[in-house]
Amino acid sequence: MGGAAGRFASASARGALVLLATAASVSSLAPAVAQPAAADPEDVVELPPIEVSAAAETPPATAENPSRFVEVIDAAAAREGTGSVADAVEDAAGVRVRRYGGLGSFATISIRGAAPSQVPVFLDGVPVADARSGVVSLDDLPAGELERIEIYRGFAPAALGEAGIGGALQLVTRAAPEHGGLHLATGLLSGSFDTWRAWAAVSGAAGTVGDAPVGLRLHVAHRRSAGDYRFLSDHGTPLEPADDEVLRRRNNDAAQTVASARLAVPLDAWRLDAALSFVVVDQGLPGLDYDQAEAARLSGTDGRFRFAAAAPALADGLLALELGAFGAVRRDRFADPLGEIGVGRQVENDLGGGGGFWAMLRLFPGDGSHLVRLRVETSYETFRASYELPAAADGPRQGRFVARAAGGYEVSLLDDELVLLADLRADARIDDFSGDAYFPERPDAAAGGARDVLFSPSAGVRWVPLPDLELRGNVGWFHRAPTFAELFGDRGTVVGNAGLRPESAVDLDLGPSWSARDAGTGLRVALSAAFFASFADDLIVFVPQSQSVFRAENIGASRTLGLETSLRAGWDQTVGLEAAYTFQDARDTGDAPYWSGLRLPGRAPHDLSARLALRRWGFELWYEVDWLAETPLDRANLRAVPGRVLHAAGLGYRLRAGDRSLAVTVEGRNLSDEWVYDAFRYPLPGRSVFASFVIEMGAPDAGDDER
Repeated sequence: MGGAAGRFASASARGALVLLATAASVSSLAPAVAQPAAADPEDVVELPPIEVSAAAETPPATAENPSRFVEVIDAAAAREGTGSVADAVEDAAGVRVRRYGGLGSFATISIRGAAPSQVPVFLDGVPVADARSGVVSLDDLPAGELERIEIYRGFAPAALGEAGIGGALQLVTRAAPEHGGLHLATGLLSGSFDTWRAWAAVSGAAGTVGDAPVGLRLHVAHRRSAGDYRFLSDHGTPLEPADDEVLRRRNNDAAQTVASARLAVPLDAWRLDAALSFVVVDQGLPGLDYDQAEAARLSGTDGRFRFAAAAPALADGLLALELGAFGAVRRDRFADPLGEIGVGRQVENDLGGGGGFWAMLRLFPGDGSHLVRLRVETSYETFRASYELPAAADGPRQGRFVARAAGGYEVSLLDDELVLLADLRADARIDDFSGDAYFPERPDAAAGGARDVLFSPSAGVRWVPLPDLELRGNVGWFHRAPTFAELFGDRGTVVGNAGLRPESAVDLDLGPSWSARDAGTGLRVALSAAFFASFADDLIVFVPQSQSVFRAENIGASRTLGLETSLRAGWDQTVGLEAAYTFQDARDTGDAPYWSGLRLPGRAPHDLSARLALRRWGFELWYEVDWLAETPLDRANLRAVPGRVLHAAGLGYRLRAGDRSLAVTVEGRNLSDEWVYDAFRYPLPGRSVFASFVIEMGAPDAGDDER
C-alpha cells in the first residue's frame, strides 16, 4: 500500500515494521554466500558485506500531515523529571513559553508570535482550554503519563477539529498495554526552593473480556515547590536604579496532585479506549515584582474523561472510523481577601464544565494514493461564578454550543514525490448569557448572546525533488472566537461586549528540510527551515474605560514575518546535537496611530537554543544554552524585558539488570545565576539544582507500542 494510505497505515502502526530477525540472519551470512560442496572453486563469487539498517521511523503526526511543519518531542524527560509541559516544549523552534514564575506557576505557549489564546491545546485530541478565558496554563496539565508532545507550527490538522491562528499543541498520553506482564515504575525529584515531586505508575494486562485482553495503566503524582527564590526588584521605577533591591519571592508556593487511569480493550475490528484524569492545584499569587501580594491564592480541581472506539481497517482496509465522547468539570477558587492584585477584596468560586461527541472517518479510494478525511464534532460548555466577597451572590450563567465539521483531501502523485492536500472547517457557535440581576446598572448586565458561522480553509504541498530533500508550503485562513470574559465581562475589571467579532488571520509558510545518514560511520544530520507570515485582523484588545475598568474591542491588527531553523546531528548513539533559532518581526498594523508600526509586546525578535549531549557506558552528560533577545513589555514599546543568556547542564546514569532498571539524574539550571524576568516582568528563579531517580521493575512497558 503506497501514497496517502501507506503513510496513514504506517502512522497507525507507529512506523513500518522492521523484520529484525531477518536482518540479523542476513548480516550473519555476510560477507560470502555459501556454495555447494561440489562446486568448482573458480565459480565461487565473493560478495561484499551486506549492511542492513532500519529506516528512521516517521512520527505519526508527521506522516499524517505531510505538508505541515510539525515537531514531535519525546515526553520521557517530563514524565521522569519535573512533570512540566512548559519545560518540555520551550526549546522547540518557533515556540515561546511565557512564565509568570517558577515551577508550577502560570505558563502559556506562543507559536510563531501568536497570542496564547490563539494556540489551542489538546489532550489526546480533546480541547483543554475553557471558553471563559481561552488560555491554558502548561504547568497545570498532567505530564506524568505523556508519551509525546506534538507541536503544529502555524497549521493545526483537521483531525484535531479546532483551527488555531498560531497552530496547536497536542499532548499524547501513553496507551494502556494490551499484552505483557506487570510493569511498575516510581520516581522522586528534589531540588532548590524546597521543590520535590514523587510519582508512581503501574501498567499491564488486567484480564480479559471474552477472548480480548484488557490493558490497564494507573498513575499518581504529587509536586510541590515553595518558589521562594531571590530576585532583583526595581520597585516599579525602571529609570531610577538607585532604589533597586534584592528581594525574596513571597506567596509563590505551588502544589499539584495528579491521578489518571487508562483502559484499553482490543476487539476483532475495533479498539476501545477509555481515560480518566484528575488534577488538583493550589498556589499562591505573588503579584508583580515591586508589589508582592501576601494572601492572594488560586486553587482548583479539574476532572476529565475520554472514550473512543476506533476501527483502523474496515471494508478490506478502504476506510478507518473513530467515534468518541469527552467531558470535563472544573472548579476554581480565587481568593484576594486583602484586595492586593484585583479591584478590591474578592473571593470567587467558579464552576464550569461541558462535553461533546466526535466522529472521524478516513477513506482510501482508488489505488491508495488518495485520502479523504471527514470529522464532525459537537460540544456544549457552561460556566457560572459565585461570590463570597465583596458580598455573597451568584453570578450569571454563560454557555456555548459548538457544532463543527471538517473535511480534508490528500493526493499523492509521482510515486509519492508530490503530495497535495486541502482542508475546510466550518464552525457554528451559539453563546448565551443569562443576564446579571445583581448589577443591573452595568452596561453588560442584560441577557443576550452571540452567534457565528466561521469557515477556515487551508491548503498545503509537499515535494520531494531528491531522496533526502523535502520542500513544504501551506496557506490558510483561521479564526478565534471571543471568550466569555471578552463577550460578557467578569463582574470585576472587564466589561463585556457581546458585539465582538472573531479574530482572524491569514497564515502561510514555506521551507525545505534535508537529512542524511551514513550507515558506516553512524553520522546523521537533519536540517530544516521555514519562512512564515501571519496577517491578523479584528484582534481583540482590552481598552481602558476608566482607571480600573476595561472593555474588549475589535481594534487591533498585526503583521508577523519570521524565519525558524532547526538542526539535529549526531554520531552513533554517543554524540547528539540539537539547535533551534527563530527570528520574528511582529508589528502592530492597527488603526491607532500611537501603536501602529510598533513591535507587539511579548514577542522576542531572536530566540536561540542549543543542546549538546555525550553518551557512553550508560552515562549521559549534557549542556544547554538559551538566548532570548530584548522583548517589548507594552504596546507603546516604552518598557522592555532585558535580553538573557541562560546556561544549564546535567549528568544522568541508567543501569539495567534483567527486568529492572535504575536511572539517576542531576541537573543545574541558570548556572550563572542571572536576574531573569519573563511575561509582564514576572521574575524567574536564579541558579537551581535538581536531582532525581527512577526505578522500573517487571515486564517491558508495552504501552508505548500500542498506539
